[in-house]
Amino acid sequence: MDVVMLAAGTSSRMGSTNKMLLPYNGVPMVTHCCMQALGFLASFSEQSDTTCRLIVVTGYRRQSEEKALLPCKEFIEKTDARLEMLIVNNPDYRKGQFSSTKTGVSQVADGHDFFISLADMPLVSAGHYAALVPSLQGHDAVRPFSEYDGRHIPGHPVLHAFRLRDAMLKCPDTCKVSIFLSKCDVVELSFSDPTWTQDIDVIQDYELISRP
Repeated sequence: MDVVMLAAGTSSRMGSTNKMLLPYNGVPMVTHCCMQALGFLASFSEQSDTTCRLIVVTGYRRQSEEKALLPCKEFIEKTDARLEMLIVNNPDYRKGQFSSTKTGVSQVADGHDFFISLADMPLVSAGHYAALVPSLQGHDAVRPFSEYDGRHIPGHPVLHAFRLRDAMLKCPDTCKVSIFLSKCDVVELSFSDPTWTQDIDVIQDYELISRP
């Protein structure tokens, strides 16, 4: 199992602030999100006796983000779980999210199912990843949806079967995840809480989730 963590965006709606570096639970947001993914991967690795990889895609202000990921490297060094972290830079990050998605997916290990996750969703925990795994079972993908205020909202992380890797890499950079998945056998899991969809786009989003 691998996790592709997208952290390459420009945070354009946050002005001059790089949202990936905003503090959350005492660490930069990108660090927190990656640590949650590593917590899941450590558990999965121990249960499956396989090496799992966190693939972090950077782009905008990548040097600062790479520095923020040092605690993740330390966690890997100290754990007995079979974990690896690969930081890959997408020089074309301004082309959009799918460009970064392809950069990360290209590094997925042969035969590994993989998650695509977003580094601006700090409410996603290790448990969110684990909750999706049992539903893959021969399907192409598993996607969570939040059901609230009468809306059916697609969320993240999204779990993909390995066989989707090459098909995804053949798509143009302008492709959208929803369009790609619309042609696949996707299990839609509905949840009553909004944590699966709460990303940070503007400063008000960050202030809302940061309240005690």
